[in-house]
Amino acid sequence: MVRKKVIINLVIANLILIFLFMLKKFQVINQLIQVIVWVIFAPIIFGVFLFYILKPINNFFVKKGYKSSMSATIIILVSFAILGGIGTYFGKYLMEQVMQLKKVIIMTINNKDVLDIAQDYLKDSSIKTFVQNISSELMTYVNFIFANIKDIFDKGMMIFSNILLIILVTFFLLRDGANFKPTVLKYIPKKYKEVSDDILSEGDTVLSTYIIGQATVALSLATMVFIGYKIIKMPSALLLAYSTFILAFIPFIGFFISMIIPYIIATVVGFDMLVKLTVMFITAQTLKGRVIVPLIMGRAMKIHPITDIFLVVGASTIGGPLAAFCIVPIYSLLKLAYRNLVKKGILTDFSNVDKRSKV
Repeated sequence: MVRKKVIINLVIANLILIFLFMLKKFQVINQLIQVIVWVIFAPIIFGVFLFYILKPINNFFVKKGYKSSMSATIIILVSFAILGGIGTYFGKYLMEQVMQLKKVIIMTINNKDVLDIAQDYLKDSSIKTFVQNISSELMTYVNFIFANIKDIFDKGMMIFSNILLIILVTFFLLRDGANFKPTVLKYIPKKYKEVSDDILSEGDTVLSTYIIGQATVALSLATMVFIGYKIIKMPSALLLAYSTFILAFIPFIGFFISMIIPYIIATVVGFDMLVKLTVMFITAQTLKGRVIVPLIMGRAMKIHPITDIFLVVGASTIGGPLAAFCIVPIYSLLKLAYRNLVKKGILTDFSNVDKRSKV
């Protein structure tokens, strides 16, 4: 009987997957799904993420006697001021780096030897053809940008509206987050109220542990990498460390992705820089895996590293960066819900199916 139930569940799951696969073949439905994901789900995901980062500060203000609405407003305004300051600083820093790069290029071009070599090369017909092809390609891209300037403007407006939605989601979660569980439990049937209460309480703890822990890991890793860049005298150390901080929120593969640009720079600078960067990368990765992650995250998520890697790689392949960003907490919540439902006897424990059938 149990085996039959398992087979029926597997057939239903396969039919759902086939249905979803067929839906992707319709372009209109595919576009609708993309709009729903980026306009609705993405702001909610990032809003929840920011909520859990700011939640300890919000709890502190509430304990001090501030109303939840006042506390949420203060936190949002202070966060805006901090982010504005960081954005202004990095904007100036980026412009300084671009101007320095421009000076290096101009000095190199003004070098007489370089100009003579360039003129000699341009006499070759194959080089002329190559330069003309590059010029035509560049003009094609420029024309494409001007022709699609409306689409670019629409994309910019969509990003702006998404940021606004993220801020609103974060604000309302900070203000009304304490009422979320009682409100949800009102609509749960009495039979499932107890298990739903357990899932919501444990789920809140799991998300809080993961998000705050991952933010701490990302900050620790970025600080460590910044110190390493300063030691090996890597150009634009702060900017590269900031990119590491952002990408480190994607488990496992984020740090590797953040090292692509540093390795390109190191290759251009020279072999010595490449060796120094490799040593720094191995040291940082070892400290991250052996010290930082175990110390900060511990065993809170209870996910095997191999499972974690397959989840992130599979999610990034299917759904891109957004899926890779949120797959681990989603898997943890599903695992938590399944464990509680099995514990209450609502679902069958598939791991014991063979044992029960033999008995």
